[in-house]
Amino acid sequence: MTFRVQGTVTSGFGRGKEFVALEGYARQFEQRLGYEPYPGTLNLELDNPARERIAPLEPTRLGGWEEDERSFGAVDCYPAFIPHCEDSIPLHLILPDRTDHDTSTIELISPVNLRDRFDLSDDTVIEIAIGSSESNV
Repeated sequence: MTFRVQGTVTSGFGRGKEFVALEGYARQFEQRLGYEPYPGTLNLELDNPARERIAPLEPTRLGGWEEDERSFGAVDCYPAFIPHCEDSIPLHLILPDRTDHDTSTIELISPVNLRDRFDLSDDTVIEIAIGSSESNV
């Protein structure tokens, strides 16, 4: 099962690069998704929140952990792709258990800088397809 959403590229809080690079997440991204993500996320502001549509999908779940009296929450990862794009690169929608974003914002990770690869800037509208971890998106 897959579905598509349209979103507007927006700048985030600048914290995605910090969290993606943390050893506890980086190790799990490498082991579970098969790549080390570019340090940062691509944020998309959706017209309609997608969490209800995502709920039936099966994620790859990264576990939370504690370090130096600080705890880090689990993260659900869903394979995704940009339809009508011949440039096939690994891409995942991530939904952290803990986030400062509201439900209308989603975050994407990839081993490449998505803004550079697809010449994206704030206010660019793109479409992505999202699937279950078991599906071949």
